[in-house]
Amino acid sequence: MLLLVAVGLNGQVQRKQVAAYPVQTRIQIDGLLDEAAWQQAPVAGDFVQFEPYNGAAPTEITVVKILYDDAAIYIGATMYDSAPDSILTELGFRDADNLNADYIIFSLSPYNDGLNASAFGVTASGVQLDARIYNDDDDEDWDAVWMSHVSHTDSGWTAEVKIPYSALRFPENDVQTWGFNAERSIRRKREIDTWNFIDKNIKGRLKQAGEITQLYNIRPPLRLSLTPYVSAYLEKLANDPSWGYSFNYGIDLKYGINESFTLDMTLIPDFGQVQSDDQIFNLSPFEVYYQERRPFFTEGTELFGKGNIFYSRRVGDVPDGYAAVYDSLQPGEMVTENPAKTRLLNATKISGRTGKGLGIGVFNAFSGQTTAIITDSLANQREIITQPFTNYNMVVLDQSMKHNSFLSFYNTNVYKGKAGTTANVTGAEFQFFNKPGEYSVDGRFNLSQKYHPSEAADLGYAYNVSLNKTSGPFRFSLTRWVETDTYDPNDLGYLEVNNEITHNLQLHYNFYNPFWRLLELFNTLTIWYQTRYEPNDFTEFGIFGSSRGTFRNHLTIGFDFELKPVEGFDYYEARTPGRVFVKPPDYEFNIFLSPDYRKPFIVDLRAGYDHSSRYAQNEFSGRVSPRWRVNDRLSINLSSSYKMEFNDIGFVDRTYAEPPEIIFGSRDLQTVENIISTTYIFSNMLALDFRMRHYWLSAKYNRFYDLDAAGKLQATHYDENNDFSFNAFNIDMNLRWQFAPGSELALSWKNAILTYNRSDITDRFFGNLHNTLQAPSDNSLSLKVLYYLDYSYLKKK
Repeated sequence: MLLLVAVGLNGQVQRKQVAAYPVQTRIQIDGLLDEAAWQQAPVAGDFVQFEPYNGAAPTEITVVKILYDDAAIYIGATMYDSAPDSILTELGFRDADNLNADYIIFSLSPYNDGLNASAFGVTASGVQLDARIYNDDDDEDWDAVWMSHVSHTDSGWTAEVKIPYSALRFPENDVQTWGFNAERSIRRKREIDTWNFIDKNIKGRLKQAGEITQLYNIRPPLRLSLTPYVSAYLEKLANDPSWGYSFNYGIDLKYGINESFTLDMTLIPDFGQVQSDDQIFNLSPFEVYYQERRPFFTEGTELFGKGNIFYSRRVGDVPDGYAAVYDSLQPGEMVTENPAKTRLLNATKISGRTGKGLGIGVFNAFSGQTTAIITDSLANQREIITQPFTNYNMVVLDQSMKHNSFLSFYNTNVYKGKAGTTANVTGAEFQFFNKPGEYSVDGRFNLSQKYHPSEAADLGYAYNVSLNKTSGPFRFSLTRWVETDTYDPNDLGYLEVNNEITHNLQLHYNFYNPFWRLLELFNTLTIWYQTRYEPNDFTEFGIFGSSRGTFRNHLTIGFDFELKPVEGFDYYEARTPGRVFVKPPDYEFNIFLSPDYRKPFIVDLRAGYDHSSRYAQNEFSGRVSPRWRVNDRLSINLSSSYKMEFNDIGFVDRTYAEPPEIIFGSRDLQTVENIISTTYIFSNMLALDFRMRHYWLSAKYNRFYDLDAAGKLQATHYDENNDFSFNAFNIDMNLRWQFAPGSELALSWKNAILTYNRSDITDRFFGNLHNTLQAPSDNSLSLKVLYYLDYSYLKKK
C-alpha cells in the first residue's frame, strides 16, 4: 500500500523546514563530507516520490544537510543505494539533458516567493547542472560559477556543493528564511524523489518547496567579475580561393549593483562559435523563426520574456536594406561588399528583484552603421547604408504577488537615428491565482507605435485574456486573442501575422499516477475559431487533439490529430493585399513512439499523414531517430526525417498587369533532413562534440493556376519552369576545455554549403548529396580563450 504524505488545508502541500548550520572552519569540496560540521548539522530527510508514484515512499534513502559561513552556502547529500554497483554514471556536457545518470538538484529561493529560484545540481558522474527558474520555466542557459564534487561508497554516493553568495541574489536581512527543495533521480528505476512533496495535481513546483531557516547575519558580497576573451579565426569563403584570418578581443562584465540587482555587459562580443542555424528553404509568406543561441542573449533573460515582444535575434540581425542593394544595381555594377549581419558593438542587461518582490529588467544594445559597397566597370565605387546606427532597449517591471500571482509592465524601443524609424511597444501582463491555486486569470495588453520622419505614426494594439483551471486531473483554458491590423512589434519582437481575432478552448484530462499498465497519461483537446480583425471576416475553424501515455516499461506512445472541417480563408499566401486563397478542408494525423532511454540503443519513431481532397493533396512524413550510448563517454545520435507532399498548393508568381495575375502552383515537395551528432567526454572538464546536418528540399511543379477574385484556382496559360532544389549542409565541431572555474578554451571548426539549383535537378538522394558535397563551401577554424576573474577570490589572495 502506498504511504501518501500529508497535504494541508485547501489542497496545499505542507512545507518542511531544515535549519542551516553555521561553520567557522574551512570546508573542503571533495565529496567526502568528513568534516565535523557535517555530523552536527540538522538533517533534511524523509524524501517523497515525485514519480512514478506521486506521493509514495521512496525506494532508497536520501539525506541532505546545509552549512553556511560568511562567503558561501554548502550542501551535502548522501544518496544511499541498495545496489551501489548499479548507479548510472554517464558523462556529458554541463547542463546536458537526458544523461543516463543519477543526479541530485537543489533549488534555492532566497526571496521565498514561490516564483523565482536558482537550481544547482550534480550527477553521479560529476556533471554540473544549474538553471534559473521563473514561474516553473527553467533557463538552463544560465551558468554560475560554483564548486561541486561527488564520491562513491559501498552504500551509495555523496555530493558536496559550495555555492558562493556571489552566485546568488538575496536580501540584506539579519535573519533569513529561503525556499528550498532537493530532487534526487534514481535513473535505473526512473524514479524521482523530492524532499518537500510536489503534488502533480497542483500547479507550481516552487510554491511547494520547503524552507531553509536560521540563516543569520549573511551579507551579499561585492559581486564583480570580468571575463576577457581573445579569439583567432582562419576562414575561407565559398567563392574566394584564398584564406583570410582575423583576431578579436572583448570582455564580459558582471557587477552586483546591490544585493538585488546585477549588471551584465558584453563589449565587442564574438559569437562565431555558436551552433549554426538549421536553415530551411522558406516557401511560406512568413519570416522563419530561428532559435537564439548566443550566450549573452540566453542567460538570465527570464524577465525579458514578458509580453512576448522581445526577439533577441533582431539585435545584430540582417541589415534592413541588405536585399535592396541588389535591386539598386545599374548596368555594369556589381556588389563588392554587403555585410549579412550588423556589427553588435555593446549589449548591457540590468536585472534583479527587490526584497518586496519587484523585479526590474533593463536591456540596452547598439549596433554600428552597416554599409554596402557597389563597384562599376571603371572601378568607381559608391556606398549604400543598409542600416544606420541602431539602439535597442527594453525595460520591464514585474511585481510578484500572493499565491504565485504577478503583474508586469514593459516597453521596448528601437531607435534608428533621425532619418530612420523609431518603434515602441508598451504593455502590461498579469496572472492572478485564487488562494488554493486551482483557478487563474491571465492576460496582456500591448500597444505598438512606429514613428516615421515624414509620415504619420502607425499605432496598433493586441490583447489576450484567459480563464484557466490549473490543478487537478481536469484542467481547462478559455482564451481570446486580438491583434489589430496595424499592430506591429517586429522591430524588436517576432509576430508571424497580425489582424487576427482568435477564440480558443483547451481541455486537459491527465492521469498522474500509475493505473492499469500505464505510469501516466496526458490528454488534450483544443478547439479554435478565428477571424480577421479588420474586416471581421472568418478565416479558420479547427480542432486539435493529442494523447500521450507512458507504460510501466517506460515505453511512451502518443498520437495527435488536427481537423479543419470547413473551408479556410488565407489572406497571406497570395502575397497581395486584399486577395484571399480559399483553403479546402483537411485533416492530419500523427503517431510517435519513444522507448526507454535507459537502454544503450533505442530508436524514436514518428509518422504522419495529412489529406485534403479538393486538389488531391496528400502528405506522408516520418522520422527515425536512433540513439546509441556506446559507453559512459561516447554517444551517437541520428535523426533522419522524410516528408513527401503531393500536390501541395502555393504561391508562384505575380504579373505586373493591372489587375495583376496571381499564379499558384501544384507541386510535389520532397524534404529530407539528416542530423548526426556525437559527443565524446574525456572528463568533466574536457569534451568534444560533432554535429552534421543536411537539409534537402526539392520541388517539382505539376500544373499552374490563376487565383481568381473569389479565392478559387482557375486554369491558366502560365507554364514556366519553377522546379528547384535547395540544400543546406553544415558541420559544427567543438573541443572545449574548462581549465578553471568559469574559464574555457574552445577550438571550433565550421563548414557550410548552400546550393540552389533550377536545372540539373535529381530526385535521387545520394546523387543530390554527391553534388552538394562537390559545391564550394565556407570553412572557419577558430580558437577562443576566455578567463574568469572574480573580485572576491582575488581579494582573498
